[in-house]
Amino acid sequence: MPDVVVEPDPTAQRLREYVRNNPDIRKDEYDHYDDPIEGACYVLAEAYFHAMGGDTDSDLDVYRLDWGDVYDDAGGAHWFLRRDDTIVDLSLPTPAHGDDVPWDVAQHRAFITGYTPSNRTQRVLTALELTD
Repeated sequence: MPDVVVEPDPTAQRLREYVRNNPDIRKDEYDHYDDPIEGACYVLAEAYFHAMGGDTDSDLDVYRLDWGDVYDDAGGAHWFLRRDDTIVDLSLPTPAHGDDVPWDVAQHRAFITGYTPSNRTQRVLTALELTD
C-alpha cells in the first residue's frame, strides 16, 4: 500500500481551505458530500499540480481512476497525483480515507484540459494568487 498524503504543505492547506469555503467550485453532481473537498478531486489535483509548477517544474504525475474499471455498475472517476511512490490526494479528509482506494488500477494521464488550467482551477489559482 502506498503512502497517502492529503495536505503535504501550506499550499495544499490553502487549496483545501478555499474549496471548503467555496463549495460551489465543485460540480453540482458532487454537492451531496458533507465535506466539500470530497467532491473536488479534479479541481484540487489540477490546482495543486499547477501551483507546484505544472508540467515543466512539478515533480508530480497526474492519475485518473475510472470507477468503471473497479466496479461493474459504477461511473465517474477519481483524480489524484503521485510523487514517486506517494499518493498526493487533497480531496481525502484524512489519509485513512484512502485505505480502500485501489490506487494501482489508476492510469497515468493528462488532465481533461491538458496542461492548461481549467476554468474552475484558474478561479482557485487566481483567488489564492498562485498564478504567475
